[in-house]
Amino acid sequence: MSKVDKLIQKILEGRQTSYEDAERILLFLGFDLEICSSHHIFRKKGYKSNISIKKRSQLQKYQIKDLREALINHGYEQK
Repeated sequence: MSKVDKLIQKILEGRQTSYEDAERILLFLGFDLEICSSHHIFRKKGYKSNISIKKRSQLQKYQIKDLREALINHGYEQK
């Protein structure tokens, strides 16, 4: 299992995730990053919503939920 696969599984399980890991996964999924002040906004043409993450060491629960939802919408599921 690759590092990306392990990271995806960690997020799908709802475990604590760092900003760097979230950014890595969103860019892997094809999102573009736009920085607006302290918020980092990930956008993808054709995706239903933007994902806004404030850069900090660990994500908030709602941010992990948004990230998990993006993975599920891209065909990933918990193993």
